[in-house]
Amino acid sequence: MKNFSLLFVLFAFVFSCIAPVFSADVNNGLNDAYIGSSNPAVTGKIVDYHIRILEYVLISRMTLAQKQVYLKAITDEIKQMDSDQLNDFISVTELVDSLNKLTPKDAEPVRQLLEKDFYYTAKALEKQKDLAAVQYLKIRDNLGKRVVGYGDIYVTRQSIEALAEYLAFVANTKNPIWPNELAINTAAMRVRTNFAKYTDEERSILEDFQLTWYLIRAAWQTANANQRAAWQKNFDKIGLKPGADVTSANIKAAINTEVFGDMLDFATKSGIEALEWSGKTTASIW
Repeated sequence: MKNFSLLFVLFAFVFSCIAPVFSADVNNGLNDAYIGSSNPAVTGKIVDYHIRILEYVLISRMTLAQKQVYLKAITDEIKQMDSDQLNDFISVTELVDSLNKLTPKDAEPVRQLLEKDFYYTAKALEKQKDLAAVQYLKIRDNLGKRVVGYGDIYVTRQSIEALAEYLAFVANTKNPIWPNELAINTAAMRVRTNFAKYTDEERSILEDFQLTWYLIRAAWQTANANQRAAWQKNFDKIGLKPGADVTSANIKAAINTEVFGDMLDFATKSGIEALEWSGKTTASIW
């Protein structure tokens, strides 16, 4: 029997346990066009739902780069699926809807069950260099990898990767030069060196920054041109240059809530939350 990747194996397990031109980018979000030419069709909404489940299990948010890896994995995977397997894959909508009906008390045991199965499935597929499995384990590792701490507050590798993307976006919103490993490591070094000097508010902002970066993207992707223009003025004041090394001063200026606080308010008022996994939100945030 053919072995399918983590995406298919994991969600096949989930289902057994719980009853235009496609685009995905930081400026336009994720649309609901068809991906490839499968029958039945897989759409952007299905991709969004699968990512929601993974984020729900991890209790976190993915970066743009991490979502792109899963998009590639899904795009490659659906080419190998027959109609029954595609129907199973598409039925993720039922899972997301069912999670929305669970109370927090009931949802946590389900999450723990999925977390355990996802981990062991990913480990089994890791040796095969399965793209989705490797990525899942990397994110899981990121969330447990502390870059720096101060008192009860600590910043993980996941927070830093999100921060590096945010800084690249601020430097050039129209065509960001996304961070490579060197740029991410530089951001980590800057934060580590200056963390004790930051205010309590600044340290709190950096903790779980992947959640803040998600809401910033949500605001940008759902706002009109006038709202974006106002936020762009705040970004321009920071003085970041596309592709240039990020300084400690750049980071300190960029994490000031005066820069993005209105964006967080805009997102939450639009019904988008940092930790919310149901499919009831109208926008698919990328």
